[in-house]
Amino acid sequence: MRRWAIATGVAAVALAAAGAAIANHVTQVDAAAVPTGFLVAHNSIDDIPLSALARAVTPDGADVFIQHVRPGSNVPTGWHTHPGPALVEVVKGSVTYEDAEANKCNDVTYLAGEGFVDRGFGHVHRAIAGADGVDVYVVYLLPQGSVTHVIPATAPPECSS
Repeated sequence: MRRWAIATGVAAVALAAAGAAIANHVTQVDAAAVPTGFLVAHNSIDDIPLSALARAVTPDGADVFIQHVRPGSNVPTGWHTHPGPALVEVVKGSVTYEDAEANKCNDVTYLAGEGFVDRGFGHVHRAIAGADGVDVYVVYLLPQGSVTHVIPATAPPECSS
């Protein structure tokens, strides 16, 4: 009876781990389909929050995701946060980054050649593509074992009107 209970417990843990691995799998682009060379060079990012980078990267390392995002004209993302900081580089078009700080809804527009860092860790924001759409490369630096790179959230009260 005891062996059956142990075997059942082990099987349940194995199935849960397999399910989590499948649910958290992110499809990767075949490296052969991406041209070699710099995907971005000399883009400017001001105000890099070193504390967010230090919080995400530990002596044991970090989970790194790199994503190319291309929303169409005036398309907003949903409100969301990340489990760690995200470095965003605008390579074509423009994007408006919207968040709340100091009891005020802020929006800053970034053009090609510019970028920003979202500090993550619960900082709720969204991005809105410009009139011609936008191409951005996002590098996520996440604490190891992060379940996902994007966590849906509700709009901050300052930005809900």
